[in-house]
Amino acid sequence: MKNPFNPSFGKQPELFLGRADIKRFILESVDNQNSPWATTLVVGVRGSGKTSLLASIHSMLKEQDMVIVAMTPEGSFLDDILGQIYRQLPKSKLSSLPTLKSIKIPTVVELGLGSQDGSPEYTRTFRYQITEMMELLKAKSKHTMFLFDEAQKHTADMRTFISTYQHLLMEGFSVSMVMAGLPAVISDLLNDDVLTFIRRAKRIELENVDLSLVSLDYKKVLKTKAPNLSDALIDAAANYTCGYPYLFQLLGYYLWENINTELSEEILNESLIEAKAELFRNVHQLVFSDLSGKDREFILAMSDDDNYSKISDIMNRLGKDKGYVSRYRERLITSGVIKSVGHGLLAYTYPFMAEFLQKKRYLIQ
Repeated sequence: MKNPFNPSFGKQPELFLGRADIKRFILESVDNQNSPWATTLVVGVRGSGKTSLLASIHSMLKEQDMVIVAMTPEGSFLDDILGQIYRQLPKSKLSSLPTLKSIKIPTVVELGLGSQDGSPEYTRTFRYQITEMMELLKAKSKHTMFLFDEAQKHTADMRTFISTYQHLLMEGFSVSMVMAGLPAVISDLLNDDVLTFIRRAKRIELENVDLSLVSLDYKKVLKTKAPNLSDALIDAAANYTCGYPYLFQLLGYYLWENINTELSEEILNESLIEAKAELFRNVHQLVFSDLSGKDREFILAMSDDDNYSKISDIMNRLGKDKGYVSRYRERLITSGVIKSVGHGLLAYTYPFMAEFLQKKRYLIQ
């Protein structure tokens, strides 16, 4: 049997855990422009399932008669948006774009819709061109869904798109948007003085999945390969994931590969070691590399603690005052690396981060 777990980034997993309500509300919003879900921000740390969620939504939307613009907005992406809409326009309506002179697509191919000689400058703006296309889609009663994965901070293109999207809504066009991004990126967009509109969007934070759901899915799936597996060991495997979606896929993948007719503690430990090696390489190292030197010192100071760290202990280990520690505490919470778990208490957001940092500290020394 094929391994049903898929820990590859950027691909839709066969097993999609704990996000059914989010998908349902977003899909229902397509037919209800007054729904608060019509414009949704999905916030999540690395490995929380943002890309998987958007891929699943995309797959379900393709069954409906609408225009879908799906992208990762890197660099200059406005031309890509126009190109994707153009490719999905009813061919019978293309001749109705006399004022739209050209659309640039990232492949440097130009789709000419008429001579540019003497064309007014305003016809080359993003807002003008997308509005022309929206008029054609409105005549056909077609909805347009924008799916943005891994949104970037407030670049000029991002500002232009969000401002234009707001105007499209105000002008009565049938459009909706789901934008997914890391906590620090979404926070940056929400705090932009120009993009105040986006603060009214529905905001969803992808938290870890309930362990009972993880255990239930592991039992359902793994027992199709080996029916006599121990429930107690499967529960232990589920607990190791901490409900973190990427680790759910990783550990499930290696368990499937390693078990034959039974699941022993030795097989569970071996699978966990393999899963953690990939977790550290594909998530923890990237998170660590993105941090400043001072941020790294802060989280390294937490790594000797078991489940949570006291602010007072971090102050003592760093030799810094409360103001300094509070400043970096807020930075790291905003970026999604750590979280508050009580008054004066902090914990890592990512599972096994302390173990990763202890190894990292050993290598640094």
